[in-house]
Amino acid sequence: MTILDKIIADKHKEVSLKKSIVSVSHLERSALFGRETSSLSSALRKSNTGIIAEFKRRSPSKSVINQTASVKMWQKVMKMLVCVECPF
Repeated sequence: MTILDKIIADKHKEVSLKKSIVSVSHLERSALFGRETSSLSSALRKSNTGIIAEFKRRSPSKSVINQTASVKMWQKVMKMLVCVECPF
């Protein structure tokens, strides 16, 4: 079993447990159920870059990727490479 298989199996267990605790009808009655949704696809099409990024120092499958990396450093790099007006 790979780490990804384990993550998927654990997530299936988590979802099953949550479904047994909270019913669909209860979720449908919640305050936020009827709110307007946001479209990731639309947001990406309207963006200047269309980039989805994730900053990670570690991952379940690779362990340490770059322990010394900092978010501030990557903000500067992204600003220099991509952004004219970054939201950072």
